[in-house]
Amino acid sequence: MEFKESIVLVTGGSGGIGREIVRTLVLAGFSVWNLDKVRPTSPILQETYREVDLAETPFVVERSLAKIIQESSDAGDIYGLVHNAGYGGPYHPITDVSIEEWDSIFRINLGSLFLLSKFLLPIFQKQNFGRIVTIASSLSIVGSANSVAYSSSKHGLVGFIRSIADEWGKFGITANAVSPGYVDTKMGIQDDQVSDHKAKIIDKTPVRRIAEPSEIARVVNFLLQKESGYISGSNWTVDGGLTAI
Repeated sequence: MEFKESIVLVTGGSGGIGREIVRTLVLAGFSVWNLDKVRPTSPILQETYREVDLAETPFVVERSLAKIIQESSDAGDIYGLVHNAGYGGPYHPITDVSIEEWDSIFRINLGSLFLLSKFLLPIFQKQNFGRIVTIASSLSIVGSANSVAYSSSKHGLVGFIRSIADEWGKFGITANAVSPGYVDTKMGIQDDQVSDHKAKIIDKTPVRRIAEPSEIARVVNFLLQKESGYISGSNWTVDGGLTAI
């Protein structure tokens, strides 16, 4: 179909990888709506901002997302979704993980994608086109000590995407995941890691460096393109070879 305005919804687009995704998509000609609780400081991003706090209670989040999707649908054609919002939570053994921490990580990382997809898929079906890209993690492929909730939620994202690809592919809808390794962002490299462990991170990554956010954003942009319509149900690792060893 021909889109009068190609709107892409991006969750968590105000910082780190999300900020670069929004910038890349704007420059690629998309009309981006950045759904985040933090207002971006960059002028190019401020116009895209729509306030949504995915850490709120499920009822509040569901109501907020339904309102946003209705507004975006009224404004133009919703071309796709990039689910980038994520929460790592505290890093400690499973025996120290509280049910509140577990629920919070799953609600933000996986639950919000469920709600967005639930609202968007009928719209995509009606227009016989839609793109869904979620940012997973190298921990969607391997496990990691002291990250059981985060890793489990990222594994869940990949399973979710593959199920959507199978169930909705006949309607021109594709669904894919992008799994970064270590990325030069506040979430990707913790403050204590910058001084104490950055060299170790680089040393165990085969390409011997940490990714720039733009490298993740370019893969997302590629998967959103109409020309990528035969790619679906896949998990694209962008980790410098980290999970290949």
